[in-house]
Amino acid sequence: MISSDSKSLILDIIKRLGTADMEQLVERTGLARTTLREHLALLERDGLVHRSHRRNGPGRPALQYRLTREGEDRFPSEERELLGDLIRYLQEEGKQHLLQAFFETFWNKRAARACELMQAAADNNETDPEQTGSLPPGLKALSDLLESEGFMPEIHYDESDKTLTIRECNCPFKSAIRETSLPCRLEARFYEKIFGQKISRTAFIPDGDDACSYRIEQANPAGQPADI
Repeated sequence: MISSDSKSLILDIIKRLGTADMEQLVERTGLARTTLREHLALLERDGLVHRSHRRNGPGRPALQYRLTREGEDRFPSEERELLGDLIRYLQEEGKQHLLQAFFETFWNKRAARACELMQAAADNNETDPEQTGSLPPGLKALSDLLESEGFMPEIHYDESDKTLTIRECNCPFKSAIRETSLPCRLEARFYEKIFGQKISRTAFIPDGDDACSYRIEQANPAGQPADI
C-alpha cells in the first residue's frame, strides 16, 4: 500500500515540474524504479495522475506523468475564498442584478449539459445487465456529471413507482453560499429543468443536514430535452 508520505512527495514533484518522467522521479525521490511504478500505478488508479508518451529522438518513447484535475485539487487554492470576496463586493456595490444574471446563466448551462448527457446515454442504452441495481443510463450520466462537479451524489430510482431520490453529500459552492442563497435556489430549479416538473427538497445542508436531498415523483430517468 502506498504511504501518504510517498504519495505526497510524488505529487509534489510532478506539480513542481509540470510533467515528470521516471528518471526525474528516481532522482528526486531516491526510490527504486519498481517501487515508483507501484506508487504511480496506484496514483493513476485513484485518478490523481495520468501518463502519456513523449518521444525524444529514436528509440522507445519515454513515459511522462502529469497531475489530473483531481490531483491539482490536492494543492492549496484561494479560488473559493476569492469567489466569496467577489460576490460580497458585487453586493456591496449594488450589483445584485449582475450576480443574479451570472448564476442563472451558469445553472442554465449546467442544466442544458445534464439534459444532453442524459438523453445521449438513454439513446445509446448504455446499461450493464450484469450490474445488479444499476441506475438507468440517463441517471447514471447525471450521477457521473454530479460526481465530476464535486457533489458526491447518491441516486436511488424506484422502478415500481418511478420515484427518484438524489442526495448530494458535498456542496462544492460553500464559499458562494456563505454570501448568497442564489446557488441554493437555482439548484432546485436545476432539477426542475432537467425533469420538467416540481421537485421536493427533503434535506438542506445550510439547515444543518448532512446532505442536500431532492425527491422527484414519476421521474423520467432520461430527463427531458433541454429547452432553456
